[in-house]
Amino acid sequence: MISFTTPIQITPSAEKIDHTQGILSVGSCFADNIALRMRDGGFNVYSNPFGTLYNPASINTCIQWMNSADLFSEDMLVQQDGLWHSMLHHGSFSNPERGICLDNINRALEATRRFMHDAHWVIITLGTAWVYELDGKIVGNCHKIPANRFDRRRLTVDEVTALLEQTIQQLGQKHILLTVSPIRHKGDGMHENQLSKATLLLAVDSVVKLHPSCCYFPSYEIMMDELRDYRFTAADMIHPTDTAVDYIWQRFQDTFFTPQTREYAAQQHRLSLRQAHRPLHTF
Repeated sequence: MISFTTPIQITPSAEKIDHTQGILSVGSCFADNIALRMRDGGFNVYSNPFGTLYNPASINTCIQWMNSADLFSEDMLVQQDGLWHSMLHHGSFSNPERGICLDNINRALEATRRFMHDAHWVIITLGTAWVYELDGKIVGNCHKIPANRFDRRRLTVDEVTALLEQTIQQLGQKHILLTVSPIRHKGDGMHENQLSKATLLLAVDSVVKLHPSCCYFPSYEIMMDELRDYRFTAADMIHPTDTAVDYIWQRFQDTFFTPQTREYAAQQHRLSLRQAHRPLHTF
């Protein structure tokens, strides 16, 4: 039989994910996509307590804050275009009111700390090795602050490896699932994006070999090889379509779920669809 794809060979994980375990998903918007499907499948999952984060330094900072007893303070916020922002957080936390912005940040932080107490898995999706530094510190989001105030550079493989090592140490006995986002960062430049992804992949490969608690799922490779046709990308020619994410989700289930877990997740997904349905007419 002729094959029209180059399938990625994935060895099923010996450590399985099930519905009794708490799961934290952190990183790029692909982390939110997977978390949404897990939530629909009835899993106990918490996603991106700092909002969407792309680079390993910002993800590491997020994990450090979760392990700290400290809270954010007003002097850590900046104002830009009529909104108050945290340079460590996604713009979804920004607000015209300084106090509301701070309250949203700290409530999410405290909720994550409670969740992490019993969490079993942490899924980390790395998006890019490119970072922006403001006053010598890597930020999670630029919040439309003028570009000339930032220094932009690409982290080295050694830097990413060291950051991942710190993150793993912070997470202790949690099972850690690392993946690289299949979403290309067009704004970095296409060649620069490839260099960035290669940097992330080399660093991830290094730490997975050293840490039995870590494993790797090839979402980037699935998108680039099995789903390389542009019919699997959205109109921007960058982001995967829902069909593509659903396919990667199927491969994820093949890798980490038992048949019983997969069936239960399917049942919960059908239930969530019924609950979301709204009749056209009521009598």
